[in-house]
Amino acid sequence: MVQLGELAEIVSGSNIVRLSESQQDRKYTTADFEHDFYTMKLANPQNAIIYQQSSSMPHMSAAILSDANKEKVISQIFAIIRIDVSRLNPWYLCYLLNQSQEVAHKCSQCLQGSVIARLSAQLMRQVEFTLPDMAMQKKMGQLYATALYQHYLEVMQANRKLDGVLSVLRDMDERKRR
Repeated sequence: MVQLGELAEIVSGSNIVRLSESQQDRKYTTADFEHDFYTMKLANPQNAIIYQQSSSMPHMSAAILSDANKEKVISQIFAIIRIDVSRLNPWYLCYLLNQSQEVAHKCSQCLQGSVIARLSAQLMRQVEFTLPDMAMQKKMGQLYATALYQHYLEVMQANRKLDGVLSVLRDMDERKRR
């Protein structure tokens, strides 16, 4: 077993009340997070991982920051995780933080007795998990990121089809009223 703190530097985001106006304009949003989550297959593996510390969606907690979002200001609902990529594959870590029952159990143990379910940077460092060899990490991480990206593309395609049908229906409804 290895602790996340042995492989990563973890820093919580800033209190949004203390951000300047220019920083507020560059704030990382939950929409940015959702985009980074589904498209992390395309992200640079050297970029940091963003972790949603108090997630309303349990299987969407970690993603690799996209190049477009890596310079944005992170609020206190997020933490930045910078890993040693020679020892830990970033997509594999995202898989662990998002899907692993072992990690979920460890996280829930850390949160026992907490009033607010928020996994602080200090508690995250203590999360333990089994670390397979790098080849297995890469295989699992690549499969996970690819599946998320394929899901994203399928949803986008379905949304475009729905938008097309709704547009035709609106045109038909408009013609019917004339």
